[in-house]
Amino acid sequence: MSKITPDDNQATNPPTIEDIARAAGVHPASVSRALRGIDKKVSAQTRQRIEQIAKEMGYRPNAVAASLRTKQTNLIGIVVPDLGNPLFGPIVQGLEVELRKQGLMCLVIQTPEEPDERRDVVVALANRQVGGLLILAAESDDPMLATAEQLSIPTVLVNRGFGERRFSSVVNDDSESVHLVLEHLMKLGHRAIAHIAGPSSSSTGRARRQAFEELSESLGIQTRVVEARAFTRQEGLTAALELLNQTKACTAIFGANDLIAMGVLDALHQHGLSVPGDVSVVGHNDMPFVDLIAPPLTTVRIAVDQMSRQAAQLLLEHLKTPGQAPSRRVLTPKLIVRSSTASARKTS
Repeated sequence: MSKITPDDNQATNPPTIEDIARAAGVHPASVSRALRGIDKKVSAQTRQRIEQIAKEMGYRPNAVAASLRTKQTNLIGIVVPDLGNPLFGPIVQGLEVELRKQGLMCLVIQTPEEPDERRDVVVALANRQVGGLLILAAESDDPMLATAEQLSIPTVLVNRGFGERRFSSVVNDDSESVHLVLEHLMKLGHRAIAHIAGPSSSSTGRARRQAFEELSESLGIQTRVVEARAFTRQEGLTAALELLNQTKACTAIFGANDLIAMGVLDALHQHGLSVPGDVSVVGHNDMPFVDLIAPPLTTVRIAVDQMSRQAAQLLLEHLKTPGQAPSRRVLTPKLIVRSSTASARKTS
């Protein structure tokens, strides 16, 4: 077959289905069916010829026009609580890679603070005919979830979803995380352990606090809990200063995430306490670069790669089978021991 070259008009205007039909000597409907993979009315030989001509002419499907016909785009919305949090970059990257393999593109949005704005985000994504949602930012009674349910948008919760049963979710085993932390600290001789919890509005904040309180009681450990208002270094600092103003008897502090733990390190430094000589510190998530701070942070590593892969797979299953019952996948964490923990100091 001789190579097809666009004429002068096609050089400035992208080729259309009609252009391909003329070149192939078939009806435009046959071209449309062939390029959409509908083979029943188009022979394999004709389809291959049409695909080859389309490729040589540089044809690209009009995604906007296709979405108007099908009422659906190849867009997936990913809603992230804090784009500045280093944890979420690898998760979003993993989701995007998995979905791109299936021809889907991702639209990433940071969660607004106000409830009405959170609801508006989901409505805006629905108006853009997204095929589904991956939400990394669900809170208690979150308007985003109620709106996604009302609009029947296939939705999967990622790293959030404690107690949520309306949607499929892929979450870390937070109870196991806390068990790993307490087991490690007790082996080092710690019996006075504090927890800087995440905000109670967050499912992960509630889950880790609940596990900490229940396991500490069963183990007979002396504990204190102070709640940070957000999963940030600044709020970790504020909460840790509140704790230290109450007591300095704790020999170890467990932060609900690595940023909170970094705030704990700041607070201990302000009080002239060394880590781990005076107080051991443990974080959660093993976000990038916590091995480079001073001292390198002992933390719980969540299975980020598995979380991204399984969340994308779950969403694809819901897209393929609308109405499928929600399911929950729980991933096993791993404790990463570094230099921020050591044997407990003797207390008087």
